[in-house]
Amino acid sequence: MKNSVLLLITLITTGIFSLNAQTISPDIYFDDEPGTHNMGITSDGEFYYTCNGGKTYEGKISKYSLNGNFMKSFGIDLDMRSIMYNSKDKQLYVNCYDGNIYKITSLEDGSFQLAYSKLYKNEQASLAMDPKGKYLYYLDDGTLKVYDFTKGTLVNTYYGINSGPELGSGNSSVAVSKKYIITFDSGKQAFYIYDKKGNFKESIKYKNGDYGFSLAYANGHIFVSTDGDYGVGKWFGYERK
Repeated sequence: MKNSVLLLITLITTGIFSLNAQTISPDIYFDDEPGTHNMGITSDGEFYYTCNGGKTYEGKISKYSLNGNFMKSFGIDLDMRSIMYNSKDKQLYVNCYDGNIYKITSLEDGSFQLAYSKLYKNEQASLAMDPKGKYLYYLDDGTLKVYDFTKGTLVNTYYGINSGPELGSGNSSVAVSKKYIITFDSGKQAFYIYDKKGNFKESIKYKNGDYGFSLAYANGHIFVSTDGDYGVGKWFGYERK
């Protein structure tokens, strides 16, 4: 009887917490016409930069104000999966479907140079760089690998990391803030927050954005897109320091 009462109390309490769980709304959102798919976003503190993905010959990086106003697009002949700003050298980097990481040497010229080749296995992965430009993060089906970006060497591996169950729901997408590692399940519209040692801290339900490749952290916000799929997509940013 005692065990039954405890079970009942647990079920009721769990139900109350579920009902009271808040779903956060975006603090910023703006349209982005990628031409293909809305893959990634980053910021240098002055502007946002988005990248598309899907076809190499239609590769594009677009520049926006911090209010989400479109400024300019630049042709880049790469099939990108994420875009990252390196605060150390103040350059943009992208990881691509060919399994390589490139530094964008000139947006105006559409030029780039190889930074790392075949550093990671899943060519569909969306990688992330920490705000200091020191580490590169790669998630693949529950396993998170952390690389020294300068050396290209593996420094940490964490197992059992929550994410979506499939590639299309976020099982190879990761974002990184100053204090946290962020993964997500785009189907459940839930962020999973970890500290920098791989310890789970909390899950957060969010309102908008369901594209499983698009998770990113930029300018103090967790970003997720609704994919335009060869039309106009939209980015949603949720403030998180």
